[in-house]
Amino acid sequence: MKLLLVCIDGMRLDVALPEALRDNPGFAYPDHPADPRFVRGVGEGEPVPKHPAPALDHTLPVDQAPSGLAPTLARLVRGDDRSQGTIIPMWMTPPTDSAPGWTTILTGATHEQCNVWWNEFVGHDLARHPDILSQVFFANPLARTIAAATWDAFVSPYGPGPIIHQRVDQQRTGQHQLFGPDLSGGIDRADEQVSSWAAWHLLHEGPDAAVVYFEGVDHAGHSYGANSEQYRNAVRHVDELTRHLVKAVAERHEQLAEQWLVAVTTDHGHKPEGGHGEDEVEVRRSFLAAHHIGGALPDPLLRTDPIRSHDVTPLLLKAIGVHPGFMDASDVGVLRDVKPVGPSREMDFEW
Repeated sequence: MKLLLVCIDGMRLDVALPEALRDNPGFAYPDHPADPRFVRGVGEGEPVPKHPAPALDHTLPVDQAPSGLAPTLARLVRGDDRSQGTIIPMWMTPPTDSAPGWTTILTGATHEQCNVWWNEFVGHDLARHPDILSQVFFANPLARTIAAATWDAFVSPYGPGPIIHQRVDQQRTGQHQLFGPDLSGGIDRADEQVSSWAAWHLLHEGPDAAVVYFEGVDHAGHSYGANSEQYRNAVRHVDELTRHLVKAVAERHEQLAEQWLVAVTTDHGHKPEGGHGEDEVEVRRSFLAAHHIGGALPDPLLRTDPIRSHDVTPLLLKAIGVHPGFMDASDVGVLRDVKPVGPSREMDFEW
């Protein structure tokens, strides 16, 4: 089975697909507490609580929640007579920033394991924690993989990270293809370039595994807030870009009988006024939507209980039949006198 993983940065499920929240109580409250360093108010003059602050549900009221903003996502979750879909609650572990969120999602490693805490990727250990595409390749060196992303931290060797390993030898042979768009025309135009490039390669080349990342929703959340019309329009726009990707792999199934698993997820939500990083419910709430084009979902995805971000890669690998061997880096290059416990959140270090 082939895999398409769509990564939509900063999308609130209660805005994009509110009916999913009403149908599954697992979306109501986080399944684990936040580290006291990353709860609301820490570092802003308020005392650090002795225990994680209780989760407050900031979900929009049912009678106010918009619906129909993400018809592609809704169809993936709903499924039909020939294809099965689902959506699984997922709770992010703070800090709810993009770098730690996407790193845990795409590698299956925790914050502590990959040592990614902020978007600067300071002191990361990504070399020891390969991304999902690399794990597919390590399990089968004949596999072909692609990744396209608006944020350079995903694919650019000149940006932070990158989360997706370069695997230069496979790039030379065309087995591994990476794409980053021209950002000069704005984020929305860059997302469209990503969708166009990825859809073409999915349709005409049919890689074994693909990761596609869109930034437009997160950009709108930071600029206008999650309660804005601009944010809702961004959700609609990215959902339509996702439809182009799903259409490409659906045609591969229809014409070539290829089996495709389409998955969609996000790394965090946004506050009503915009922003993220702490432990608010609407920021920590995420999801894993999955859809098997042309058949029933694999057993690993037949669950309704919440997962955590580092569960995504192992779940998806099992679902498509990939069983990578255990990679033991032993003690090579490990600094024993430095324990990767993350930042202190002391404001003295803010410049």
